[in-house]
Amino acid sequence: MAKFNEFRNLSVLYAEDDTELREITTKTLQLIVGQVFAVTDGTEALSIYENNRIDMVILDIYMGHVSGLDVAKMIRKNNDKIPIVIVSGSIATQDLLEACKLNLIEYIYKPIEFNALIKVLYLAVDRLKSQGMLIAKINDVVSYDYFAKAFVRPDGEITALTKNEINAMELLLAHRGQVVIYEIFSNVLEEEMSDGALKNLILRIRKKMGDDTNLRNLAKVGYMLV
Repeated sequence: MAKFNEFRNLSVLYAEDDTELREITTKTLQLIVGQVFAVTDGTEALSIYENNRIDMVILDIYMGHVSGLDVAKMIRKNNDKIPIVIVSGSIATQDLLEACKLNLIEYIYKPIEFNALIKVLYLAVDRLKSQGMLIAKINDVVSYDYFAKAFVRPDGEITALTKNEINAMELLLAHRGQVVIYEIFSNVLEEEMSDGALKNLILRIRKKMGDDTNLRNLAKVGYMLV
């Protein structure tokens, strides 16, 4: 099961033509995930999808000339893995049958309840991880690729990590925004690490990151990725 803090690694495309519902749900998403693209129709949704890195798509099923179902079908022509959620006040039987063919992670009803939203975010992160698709943006310089187990940069450069560096980085990402104390590092790394050894490990990660301003140390307590 994904960690709640891992939602901050997600870039979510949300399409809804109901202004009030879109604004409410967008504000909720912005408190939870890293980036939200909120649009009013299917045409705009496709444009955003084609020009940005999107990890998850939430679509109102009925929207003007290009419905959420249409958008989902177009996305699925070239991408059969990205998590897609369909939202509707009610779903006609035929539309439901069509939606079932699109390998959705879920369909949910309006208005979107908080618990339902959290559930689909958990499902999305778990699916992305299982399919090696999740890339966590650390800053404007570097991201972490869960599949490659490496740092990646916008120009395509890949920086490999050692086993301990991978485990430490994924631990920090799983608890992003929280301090990870020294003892937890030792437990996760499956070895007793001296303060000096852990410090050297973090120094190596910082060097490979290039821009390490997001990785902070709280003296005698632990480290935090912000």
